[in-house]
Parts: sequence; structure tokens; C-alpha cells
Amino acid sequence: MTCEEMTKAAFATWNDRIAPVFDVTRSIQLVEAKAGQIVSQSQASLNSEIPNLKASRLAELEVGTLVCGAISKPLETMITAFGIQVIPFVAGDLQEIIQAWMCGKLAGSAIYAMPGCRRVTGPRFQGAYGKKQRETAMNGNKRSKRGGAQGPDSGGQGRRGRTPAANPGSAAAQGICVCPQCGHQEPHERGVPCMQKKCAKCGALMTRK
Repeated sequence: MTCEEMTKAAFATWNDRIAPVFDVTRSIQLVEAKAGQIVSQSQASLNSEIPNLKASRLAELEVGTLVCGAISKPLETMITAFGIQVIPFVAGDLQEIIQAWMCGKLAGSAIYAMPGCRRVTGPRFQGAYGKKQRETAMNGNKRSKRGGAQGPDSGGQGRRGRTPAANPGSAAAQGICVCPQCGHQEPHERGVPCMQKKCAKCGALMTRK
């Protein structure tokens, strides 16, 4: 919008500020402006939290732009289907936000973004959660191409925190025979029960550890 256009915007409100979540907002401030001046300003109610009814209510009020805080993607899609521009993830004093909107300084600006939503792409703010999703997807693709990430101290682990399977012939796989009398230990021999072996030091029968 430029300052010379006549247009109407709806601002989701809560305690004279932009409401943090539009999906549950029941009150909006309607503002008509032209040439940088407010022509009319009034309050209106959104009597339903059902997405399609909320979207159709904005269309009924002939709203051209919706300024709001967080909004779910399905509800935003329904609203834009009516030809209404959505400027989401906005936070701040209501009157300050209205002034910024009247002269086209609101859409795409990080100044009025909700905390954690400083990255901006066009009129829609990309928050920290969206950034985290993109980083996770990118890291996942890199790992899949390498066949699994391995750290410098992983000891051959395919995935962080997962220990490698023991070699079937190793002592870890076969266990250890322990003398209950003197504590002497010997690797368990496959097919020979520990209880049938005598301790090489004291002669007592050993047990499996």
C-alpha cells in the first residue's frame, strides 16, 4: 500500500496491542486510511473461532489487509483465498502498528516482528521454529549422503550415542568367566560352561559374568 491509496485493514487486538495469536482472537480494529490519514476507525467482533467463518467474516467487512500475530497456515490460506493480504507475526502497540501500516512500513519489516521472528521473507516473517526446521532438513540430507555422520571420538559409531555391535568372536560377545573365590577372570570359551571350568589360581569352579 502507498499513502495515496484508500484501503481498509483489520488489526487483531488485545489490550491495545496486536493480539499474539489470531486463531483465537475475537476482536479486530478496522482502519480506513488515505494519503497518510485515517479516514475512519472502528472496532468489530469475530464471533467464531472456526477458521472458515473467521475468514468469511473478514471478507464480509471488506478488509483488504489483515495485520496479526501468530496465525496457523490453514487459516491464513483461507483468508488469502478471499484476496486479503495477511501480514502475520507482528507485535507491538496498536496505534504504532497502524501508523506503520498507513505509510507502507509494516510488511516485510523486522522492526515489528514478534520475538524470535526476525527473519523476513516478503510479508511473512520466518520465525526461529521455521529456521530450525530448515537447518534440520539440511543436516539430515548431508548425513544421508555421507551414510551417517561420525564424530572424531565416535569409535566407528554409525550414529551418535549408539555403540557398535560386538564382534561375535570377541570377549564382549562371549562374556567372561569369574572365580567367585579369588576374583580371577578368564574369557568364556564358546561351548564350555563357566561352571565346568576350574580357576587356574585357586581351583574353585567359576561362574559366568
